[in-house]
Amino acid sequence: MAELHGFINVLKPPGMTSHDVVSWLRRVLKTRAIGHAGTLDPAASGVLPVAVGKATRLLEYITDAEKQYIGEVTFGIATDTLDQEGSIVAYHPMPELTEQQVEAGMQTLRGNIWQKPPAFSAVKHAGKPLYEYARAGESVEVGARRVAIHQFDLLAFTPGPYPKCLIKVGCSKGTYIRVLALDLAKSIGGTGCLSFLLRSQVGRFTTETAVTLDEIERAQEAMRHSEFLLPLSLGVANMAAVELERVEATRFLQGQRLRRSDALSAEVVGVYWGKELLGVASIQEGVLAPRKVVAKGEELGLQ
Repeated sequence: MAELHGFINVLKPPGMTSHDVVSWLRRVLKTRAIGHAGTLDPAASGVLPVAVGKATRLLEYITDAEKQYIGEVTFGIATDTLDQEGSIVAYHPMPELTEQQVEAGMQTLRGNIWQKPPAFSAVKHAGKPLYEYARAGESVEVGARRVAIHQFDLLAFTPGPYPKCLIKVGCSKGTYIRVLALDLAKSIGGTGCLSFLLRSQVGRFTTETAVTLDEIERAQEAMRHSEFLLPLSLGVANMAAVELERVEATRFLQGQRLRRSDALSAEVVGVYWGKELLGVASIQEGVLAPRKVVAKGEELGLQ
């Protein structure tokens, strides 16, 4: 069986962890070289970019991409996990809450803010995930992190003793929407939890082009890999591109630095020979320095 290399835009179902999805794909695609970009909570659904083969070397560039979410916040109910999967720890009805108050609270949470990772999260302390401490009933103090909330829009509001609102969030990596939901509730003098979450976008990966696990399995059985496997170049789609001549391409694949007359200067660029992605490089003071090589000269006829 030919080796598989590329990205898969998986539509993760609720109830599976991101690791569960990777394990499932390893079994179905019969390869160990698989990883994912940006963990989704088990209760959440939506876009989970997965890298296969050589694409795993480009995962960090996908992880850094901006993410978008559609979520529902239920006010007046607090849980230990900050979402609907946890145990309810408090009820504080908020029947007087208005749409205008929610809008005002959202305004205070746009831009660069500080967030503390939730107790039930995969963030590690002393080499152990926080959720292990939480399950053991141990409290661990972790520092807040700076995240960017580029978009925080109210899509719908439903009043009542336990009001709900539908939100759209565009944010940087490392943002916890569960924490954002609680912070929104606190900003208007109450409590709340995240009762639904769909990740609609990670960089160039969107729900419109995502494929289900069933679709992947059927295509794999029929050896129709083009139905779910996306090119390596998608991993560097947000970077500036540099195209090399044949001799330069050969030298790049050998890990050599190249002198360029281009005025371009960038921390990372995608490097191509024609339409073939060779890897990732940086350019400083006219010198292109290879950072990651994902192609082989013999496979491309470059010797």
